[in-house]
Amino acid sequence: MPDNSLIVAALTSVTAITASSLASWLTSRGNAHAARIQVNDASAAQRREGIRQTRRAAYLDLIDHAQAVADGLRGVNGLSTTEYEAALAAHRDRHQRLRRAVTLIDLEGPPAAQVAASNLLIMSGTLGTALAATAENASRENRREFQETLRSYIRLIRPFVDTAAAALDET
Repeated sequence: MPDNSLIVAALTSVTAITASSLASWLTSRGNAHAARIQVNDASAAQRREGIRQTRRAAYLDLIDHAQAVADGLRGVNGLSTTEYEAALAAHRDRHQRLRRAVTLIDLEGPPAAQVAASNLLIMSGTLGTALAATAENASRENRREFQETLRSYIRLIRPFVDTAAAALDET
C-alpha cells in the first residue's frame, strides 16, 4: 500500500497556502475598505470645517458692517442741514458695504442667516430714508422717527448674531 502520509502532507500544504492566501486577500480588501472610509470621513470633516470657517468669516464681516451702520448714526440727532447731508452720504457708503456683506451671507447660507441678514439690510435702507427725511426737514417728528428706526435696526443685530451662532454650531 502506498504511503498516504505524503498525499496528506501535500493536501495539508495546499489547504494551508490557499487559506493563508484567502485570509491575506480578505484582510487586504478589508484594510482597503477601512482606509477608504477613513479618507472619506477625513474629507467630510475637512469640508465641514472649511464651510464653518467661511461662514464664520462672512458672519463676522456682516456683524462688523452692521455695527458700523449703527455706530455711524448714533450721534446724528441735532445736526445742521449740511451735517445731515454728510451723515447721509456716509450712511449710504456703509449701507453699500453692508449690502456686499449680506450678498456673501446669501451665498453661504443657511436660509435662517440669510433672512436675518436681509432684515438688517432692509432696515438699513429704511434708516437711510428716515435720515434723508430728517436732512430735508429736521423737524421733531422726523428726528423722532429716525431715532425709532435706529433703535429697531439695533435690535435686529442680536437676532442675526444668534442665528449665525446656531448655524456655526450646526456645521
